[in-house]
Amino acid sequence: MEFNSPPELNDRIVKLGFSSDIAIPADIDFSPYQPGLREGVDIAVLFDETCVNPEGADCAFLRYQAGAFVPGHVHMGYETVLVLQGDYIENGQTFSPGSFIVRAPGTCHSMASTNGCLILASRYKPVKQLTEYK
Repeated sequence: MEFNSPPELNDRIVKLGFSSDIAIPADIDFSPYQPGLREGVDIAVLFDETCVNPEGADCAFLRYQAGAFVPGHVHMGYETVLVLQGDYIENGQTFSPGSFIVRAPGTCHSMASTNGCLILASRYKPVKQLTEYK
């Protein structure tokens, strides 16, 4: 992937009109997400086209437990994240409920949460992990 300018210059962060936690239905089922890499992170998949197309999009709720950390990865396509609850941290920057983050292709980030959080995330193409996992 080659760029004329740093990919991060194409990122967008929008603060939407809510600043308190947004609840989701209690019947949404979460399961551990990539144990060994994303410790303390659970996922509830809404759709996952990568099952039929390795370059397909996906969308899911992700729940981070307090202290969860995910090592860095590179985005091959756009990613959108809407923070619904708690404190979501990317590359040391903390986002609160109502933060809508658009990451451009080529951007790289790690994620964490100090107190736990819930996000809605969608990727237009799968990411490239910078860390191996089992």
